[in-house]
Amino acid sequence: MKYKKVVRLPAMAVFAATLVSGCAMTPETDGSADRADRDQGTPLHVSCKTNMTPEHRVELEAIDSMMEKSRNYAALARLEELPFQTQHHWLRWAQLLAKVEQLDYSEEVYQKIAESCDSAQAYHGLGVVYVKRNKLEESLTALGTAKAKAPASSDIRNDFGVVLMQTGFYGQAAFELRTAYELSGGSETTGRNMVAAYYLQGGNSSLARLQQDLGLSDQLLATGKEFSKRFAGGSR
Repeated sequence: MKYKKVVRLPAMAVFAATLVSGCAMTPETDGSADRADRDQGTPLHVSCKTNMTPEHRVELEAIDSMMEKSRNYAALARLEELPFQTQHHWLRWAQLLAKVEQLDYSEEVYQKIAESCDSAQAYHGLGVVYVKRNKLEESLTALGTAKAKAPASSDIRNDFGVVLMQTGFYGQAAFELRTAYELSGGSETTGRNMVAAYYLQGGNSSLARLQQDLGLSDQLLATGKEFSKRFAGGSR
């Protein structure tokens, strides 16, 4: 899907308002070789397996727990001690690289996962990293691919809609964000984004119809209208 190049807005601020130790009994030599394959500058050999053993789940739940506490540097160090035996390990790694501002390497890893596994999660993560690097046209392409692969993902559609707003495609953004809002069961953040897109597309009359259709609160409309100021740069 191709989009016109547009004037870029402050992508980082806008998007930010919206985006263990292992138990697997793997021989030490295998783990060392696996870690060596992940050194920056060496070819990456991605596992696309999605089935996880109980040990894998324990490993990744511990990593996720650290991430929830914003201990991203420690989580990355713990993760890198493990053999990456599933795609889930690779996706966490790329995500954590982005969280600790290793954006170049995160982009490289996400690209490799997408190339190897062709998964919605890989394209979604890649699209988010592109936003952080202010590569909005590339982000639209990656997130559009992710949406095509997982059309019922509210998170993907929300992120896609936000980037569409950032690039001035307000009508398309409104469609994606309303879909995301309904899929999410009424997420407040997604609702705010949706209101912003509808307001940018059609002003107060558009919001009145939306409020009637979905029973939105006056507070959500006010929050969305305020949020829309971050994107007001002219429709495409």
